[in-house]
Amino acid sequence: MQHRRLIIFGAASALMLATGAQAKQELNTDAAPGVNFNNYKTYTWTKGHPSGGIDSVHYQRILANLDTRLAGKGYHKGSPSDLTIALTLGKQQKVDVDVWSRYGYHVRNRSYTEGQISVDAFDTKTKKALWHGQITDSITPGKPDYTKLDSALTKLMERFPATAKH
Repeated sequence: MQHRRLIIFGAASALMLATGAQAKQELNTDAAPGVNFNNYKTYTWTKGHPSGGIDSVHYQRILANLDTRLAGKGYHKGSPSDLTIALTLGKQQKVDVDVWSRYGYHVRNRSYTEGQISVDAFDTKTKKALWHGQITDSITPGKPDYTKLDSALTKLMERFPATAKH
């Protein structure tokens, strides 16, 4: 019986590690090699619609927030532009499995919604992808936490390349 319990606990522990036992904020960025962002001064947003279940007002609020952060990095919004920037929002249901065995085998499932914000920058003329950033975190659908959202945007845009001062 003890051997069977250890096998079950080991399998459940592996499942817990594979699925991620904790919902935590994840930030990933990537840039095309050899790109000199000093050559880029202006940007425009791609034409898009709010996605990820967010309403138009919140979507515009996020774009304005990003406009402020891009201006702080030396970029100017305008046409014609050097960069075309895309904003993508999304959400999905996730399940975490917690396993503990102080007095025996126990499994507890926790269901939550994970939100994601992605920002992609492209060279307007060549259409070449230059930069990608994405941040994910657990969210409460229908009740945006603006403090948490602002913190996520701050972390994401800290990694966006700045232009040379001009």
